[in-house]
Amino acid sequence: MEHQVVSKNEQTSDQIRFAVIGCGSIAENYHLPAMQNIGGFSFVLACDLIESRTQLFADKFGADRQSLNYLDAIASEDVDLVCIFTKVDSHAEIAIAAANAGKHIFLQKPLARSLEEGNKIHCAVRSNGVRLVSSFMHSYFPESLEASKWVRNGRIGRVELIRQRNATGNPRDVVASYGGAIIDIGAHGIALVRDITGQDIVRLVATVDSNPTSALNSDNLDAPLNGDELNAVILYELSGGIMVTHEVQYAQRGGTERFQTEIYGDKGSILLRVPRTGEAMAVSHLRGMPDGENRHFDWTIPKLDQRAFGQAHHEAVLAAIQDNSRELEDDTGMAVLRVCDAIRRSISARGWVDLQRH
Repeated sequence: MEHQVVSKNEQTSDQIRFAVIGCGSIAENYHLPAMQNIGGFSFVLACDLIESRTQLFADKFGADRQSLNYLDAIASEDVDLVCIFTKVDSHAEIAIAAANAGKHIFLQKPLARSLEEGNKIHCAVRSNGVRLVSSFMHSYFPESLEASKWVRNGRIGRVELIRQRNATGNPRDVVASYGGAIIDIGAHGIALVRDITGQDIVRLVATVDSNPTSALNSDNLDAPLNGDELNAVILYELSGGIMVTHEVQYAQRGGTERFQTEIYGDKGSILLRVPRTGEAMAVSHLRGMPDGENRHFDWTIPKLDQRAFGQAHHEAVLAAIQDNSRELEDDTGMAVLRVCDAIRRSISARGWVDLQRH
């Protein structure tokens, strides 16, 4: 039976009362439908700068009221959780205000435009004792969760190499408004590699397309991390020794999925979102000798979690907000920002950057 986000009149004491700031497509097509499916939430207020969009969103998902000013959500005594689904340029301002008002925060990736903004958000979260959860949806897709189990349990042996690709078919002329390819869609791949392997990125080298106006090509290493690059290629070394190639394309036209992942171990490999054939996950098992003519592979298609789209993700968000034993802030958002900062340094230095030194 499908659960619905209830109004405050139907609310029970264990439900999280929330406001949405930013009623765009990611909120409408992903976050709110999933929050409806799992229950546990009470939708209090919808907020957006566009009145017509706010009205339609509030009506569609049953918000108790609506506003064009995010400060109304921050000041509402009947709001426990502020969901920030705006573009990155407003994340720090809204998140810090929410934390200072004692609200928990669910924040669409990327966390912020710079390490400085990210640190200010985390400082406000810790100072006010509220919880912060960053949203990286790809890490909670069924195939991603299953791949993490296989990798961490050693079912394809020792992982040696990962190829991560993030590619969207967005219009070229909007890339700057979303912060550039790396911080917008590449952030998903950075988080996904960490979540699948359980390892941190410790070294990297990067290059981006040579747009002379791109902020990422600036020698000012204290500038915001957002830019207007369309394409990037990054090589990572993980804390456990795994090498990763990461390809990021903001406006590709090749018909690929939003992400593809290839994970190569010494006893097999895992493919996520297999091109053309369409499987969400396929696993090869090495048979025979590792080298030579007797080497061959058996392919299997694992059974994946059948929960509704986004359900696993938002169940984790609900648990993080409700569980007082957890850390106040999810470190994934800051970890991704640290990688983006290292990418900027690598581009400027034209060489490898060690994250452990910064």
